[in-house]
Order: sequence, then C-alpha cells, then structure tokens
Amino acid sequence: MKTPYTQREKLAGLFILAGLLAGFAITVVIGGGQDWFRSYNRYYAIFNNGYGLESGVKVKYLRTDIGLVTRLELTDNNKVKVHLSIRSDFADRVKTDSVANINSPTLIGSEFVDILPGSARTASIPAGGQIPAVERKDLSELVEDLHLDVMLARVEDTMTHVASLTGQLQEPTGPLMGTMSDIRQMTSTVVSGQGSLGKVLYDIEAYGKLNHSLDDVNAITGNVSALTGSLNRGIPPILSQVEQGTRHLPEIGRGAREGIRGANQVLESVKRNFLIRGNLPDDPPPETLTVPARQRF
Repeated sequence: MKTPYTQREKLAGLFILAGLLAGFAITVVIGGGQDWFRSYNRYYAIFNNGYGLESGVKVKYLRTDIGLVTRLELTDNNKVKVHLSIRSDFADRVKTDSVANINSPTLIGSEFVDILPGSARTASIPAGGQIPAVERKDLSELVEDLHLDVMLARVEDTMTHVASLTGQLQEPTGPLMGTMSDIRQMTSTVVSGQGSLGKVLYDIEAYGKLNHSLDDVNAITGNVSALTGSLNRGIPPILSQVEQGTRHLPEIGRGAREGIRGANQVLESVKRNFLIRGNLPDDPPPETLTVPARQRF
C-alpha cells in the first residue's frame, strides 16, 4: 500500500525542482556567455620561443576574440608547440596563408595569439592542422626598426643649436643684450630730457613751440578748407555762364556769315555801277614767282 505524500514533502519536492530548473537556467545563461556550448576546432602553431604564453591566453582574429590557448609543449627540436582552440564559425577564415603571431598591447606583458588574415581565394586549414607562425620581434629589433639612434642624433644636434643660441643671447655684446642696452640708453636719454624727444617731453618752451606749430598747421588746414569750399561754391556758376555763352556761339557765327555775305553783295553791286566802275583802279598784274634752279652738290 502506497503511502501518500504529505503536504510538507510536496512543498520540499517543488522547491528542489525549482532549484534544479533555476540552476539549469543559470548554467545555460553563463555557459552561453562563456561559449561553453560552442564547438571548437583544434590547431597548433610552432614558435622558437614561448614569449610568456600560458593556457587560457586569448586567440584573436583582427583583434576579435575567437579562441584560447589550450596548452604548450616542447618539441624534440626545442621548439614551442602552442595548441589553439578556435571557434568553428571562424574555422573557414583560417587560411593556408594565414599567419599566427604573438602580439601585445604593450611592450611587455598581456600577450595574445593574433591570427593575421589570409587570402580569400586560398583553402582553409583543416581541423588539427598547423597554422604558419612568425616570430615576435624583441626589444632590440623594435629599437632598430624605429631608428632611435638617428632620432637621438637629431635631438642631440637640436639641443646643441639651442645651447649655442642661448649662449649668444646671454653674451653682453650679443644681439639681444646689445639691443636691450640700446633701448635702455634711449629711454634714459628721454627720461633725462636729452635729445629731441626728451626736450619735447620735458622742456616747457619746446612743448609750447610744438603746440604753437600745431596751431599754425591747424589754421593753415582751416584756410585751405575754406578756400576749397569757396572754389566749390564759385566754380559751378562760372561754368554755368560759360555753358550758356557757348550755346549762343552758333547763332553769332551764322549772323556773322550772313553779314559778310551781304557786304560782298553790296560791293559787287557797286563795282557794276557805271559811274563808279570807271574810277576804280585796274587789277594789278599777277606776280610771277621765279624758282631758283636746284643747286648741284
């Protein structure tokens, strides 16, 4: 005969079931975030040096996390074999011409395995295959690539020029100190009332003469302004009268021509009168101009 479950046992069973479901849900969520349920492909790369790598170091592709270093081992020829676990969805990007490199965001520490992309036309490396590797440059090689010796030589030359220029500026007879001495001498001359500027500033009589000269200049400029105003007022009426006079010149010319024409007609009439024609002198004979012969040279 089955014994029925009590109310307390049923509640305990429900709490256990709810705990198992909550644990399963938490496992799924955390596992999804930690890529526990993703499939991975295994690869390896061989380096001459371990470069401080260890299990759990990240594997990146274009600075994107795609896997982890699972373990390291030494080969028979004293090389370091680095085993890599790379996500299966990135497996088709690991090409035969891809390159594994040890990289770091700093010069020392925080190393990771960086997979450099290959050509899109090449085949993918099968699971368990070897990824070609390049050795990481050490500090001396980085310094050599940066040409620090050339940079240091340039900095040294620059500092030498700066020191030379500073020494020249500090010399009493140098350009800067000489100029400062001249300025100091000029200002002391002016302050002591010497020189033209000093006399003008400190000599009351010279200052008065200067003011008087300025008053004369102001008076002259005032007279010139008044004369200019008078000319501006007087010239337009004169020009207007000249313009009006020139308007009558054609009529005066026509009247003069008509008067001359009438006088010629009167003279011709007088010449034709028989009483006066007999008393008029005869016309003089035409003069003959003799042109001398051209001299021969």
